[in-house]
Amino acid sequence: MEKTEIERFRDGDKVLFHKIVDTYSERLYNIVYKILRNVDDTEDIVQETFVRAYTKRKGFKGKSSLYTWLVRIAYNLSYSFSKQKQPTVELDPRLKSNENPERYTERHEISNKIDSAIKSLPLKQRTVFSLRFYENLSYKEISNILKCRIGTAKALYHFAVERLSEDLKDIL
Repeated sequence: MEKTEIERFRDGDKVLFHKIVDTYSERLYNIVYKILRNVDDTEDIVQETFVRAYTKRKGFKGKSSLYTWLVRIAYNLSYSFSKQKQPTVELDPRLKSNENPERYTERHEISNKIDSAIKSLPLKQRTVFSLRFYENLSYKEISNILKCRIGTAKALYHFAVERLSEDLKDIL
């Protein structure tokens, strides 16, 4: 983001803000969903992320990328939310109407095992894993989001991969 865009953002330029929402909504949704594993909660957190970003826009200094700043807000909201929220069961939207039932069952079981394994990771490991594996963020970007050292981000990712490998060894 250029310096003039940062100033426009901080001044509350609504056209620019709508462009930012359009640009980052899907990416933030993917990150938050990987953390919370619930569609409704994810939509709420992403919406709240943009509300917070707009209300706190004067606090954005441009030291990190806007995306990193937005992910940090989304992570904080997800973390707070997951501490309060009781687990819920969500219906599986992945069934394809023309899919063979046996194939669906097999795919569904594998998908559930992977989802359960990821969901069982401690929140910080799950977050680092999602940011690194799904979003392909660098360890430096992850450390900025989590406000930790790069080595800590690497260790969290390593432990997450190690635990997932152990938990999923029967399907790997």
